[in-house]
Amino acid sequence: MARMFGGNQSKEKTDLVVPQGSNVKLDDHIETTIGSTVSVNGVIKAEGTIRIDGVFEGTIETAANVIIGRTGKVLANIKARNVLIAGRVKGNIEAAERLELVSSGGIIGDVMSPSFYMEEGAIFQGQSRMPQVEEGDSRFLLDTPRES
Repeated sequence: MARMFGGNQSKEKTDLVVPQGSNVKLDDHIETTIGSTVSVNGVIKAEGTIRIDGVFEGTIETAANVIIGRTGKVLANIKARNVLIAGRVKGNIEAAERLELVSSGGIIGDVMSPSFYMEEGAIFQGQSRMPQVEEGDSRFLLDTPRES
């Protein structure tokens, strides 16, 4: 499926810089785009990457990535592999791999992801959780000094 909703994708694509080490690549194929002049209510379920530069209210779920551009305003729960936010999101976010919040972005809601990157200047109001850690995970064993 090509772009679902219009907008000047080439212009919008250039207004965003991804953090170093990002799992999201702006030159990857974006299956669904909601342009900056578009407002949508509903449910998006997709297999491919979704980019929102306009206004969206509802639910977003994809097996790939979600990109919220600088002009994007989203009132929705989001579930995706990776989520990159440069706009505003009010809702809970579950990222299977990585959540990235750049300096122009903001989240009001709870997030769950094994990796959460947040730039200085970004807004985050909510709770952050990592998926449950298995008991005995060596990353959380503390070395305690032994008594003599």
